Amino acid sequence: MTNDAPERDLSRLAVPRRGRLVETGDRYEPYRLVDADGAVVAPVSVFFQELLAAGKAAATVRSYGMDLLRWWRFLHAVEVPWDRATRVDARGSAAGSS
Repeated sequence: MTNDAPERDLSRLAVPRRGRLVETGDRYEPYRLVDADGAVVAPVSVFFQELLAAGKAAATVRSYGMDLLRWWRFLHAVEVPWDRATRVDARGSAAGSS
């Protein structure tokens, strides 16, 4: 597999603290990921519901939620829309978090 995408210089990347993971107190929706405007990130809500339907604990939802929040913030910093992210972006995210 060839990679024609240019390398990102992540050494000076500033990842803003946009959005947050909100604890709801509702056992059927224990956490919500919201964007900088406070709007629920719908694809993440669907994923959380699937986790709960599979019998996962609220702590598991929280753990995934924290990872997805970091991913959401990274994508915003590199100006990649959520639904356009690729494996190349994921590698950049991993490199930027070390």
